[in-house]
Amino acid sequence: MTLFGRRLAWMFCVALLPPASAGTAQADPQPSQVFDEARAYWSDQKYPQLVSYDVAVRIDEGSGERVERYSSFYDVLHHEVHVDPVSDYEEANPVSGKGINLSFFGLPLGKPQPPIDFLGVPVLAPMYSFGMSADPPAAQLTDAQMTPMQIVAEIRKEFHDPAPARPGESSPAPSGMREIATTHAFVRDYEVAFDGEETVDGHECVKLKLEPLRDPNRFRLRELWIDKQTRATWKLREALNFESGPGTAVPWDVTFASLGGAQYIATETALAPMAYRGLIYRSAGVSFENVRGTDPPAHFPGDLWNAPLLMSEPPG
Repeated sequence: MTLFGRRLAWMFCVALLPPASAGTAQADPQPSQVFDEARAYWSDQKYPQLVSYDVAVRIDEGSGERVERYSSFYDVLHHEVHVDPVSDYEEANPVSGKGINLSFFGLPLGKPQPPIDFLGVPVLAPMYSFGMSADPPAAQLTDAQMTPMQIVAEIRKEFHDPAPARPGESSPAPSGMREIATTHAFVRDYEVAFDGEETVDGHECVKLKLEPLRDPNRFRLRELWIDKQTRATWKLREALNFESGPGTAVPWDVTFASLGGAQYIATETALAPMAYRGLIYRSAGVSFENVRGTDPPAHFPGDLWNAPLLMSEPPG
């Protein structure tokens, strides 16, 4: 082949090559990668040091919906929930004991009265992650609250500047690459698969289906709705809820909201009827209302030692 022919053939082959930008396109993420990115989003959340909120508990046992609210605080820095065990419903409907249920020779007469604490006293925090975050919620401290070392660490993190090696430690070999993001490593607890796409409250989400690899009562997530862009969790479905009480017998849906750039639980809704103290709750739910950062109160609410049942979440 002549030189001219070789050049013509080379030009023809080059014309058939895809644009250079196509070669840099990334492959679609795998479901496990989306799950890990969603967990990393949870781990990066920061909250005010003290959060004030009301926990609203709703039930319907056949006579219509009833709602009670509990004034609550969460100390993010010390990971402590403080709740007033006397709800607004109990204040408005004072009784001796926790309801009046009449019986004759051990047989109930009429329908049992709902207990004052419909599902137990809620010792709940609105930033609970359902195991999505490997660490407890972190507080967003002000400069006045931070130690000099914490301030230096925040500045280094903002500018992606790794901490200097300590005396006696060898410095990492230079790679020619700068750190551009923080990597989170998570233990593999679920088999994760894609289950289509859906819109949740205006957010375009990818839906994940989860199958626990062990201990299904501990690893209770079953479905997740993850934002396609930010990887925020906008909804999840779990096999059971809370550590004790009727909520542990049925699946629940949980929705989330963003306040001040941080993720909070909005609602938790039981997906099946549940039985409690002789009653059948046809529907039940929990919502977090009036969530806001606040200053420490003059005193925290009273003790919970005499509450017959607490609604609390397992660690994680």
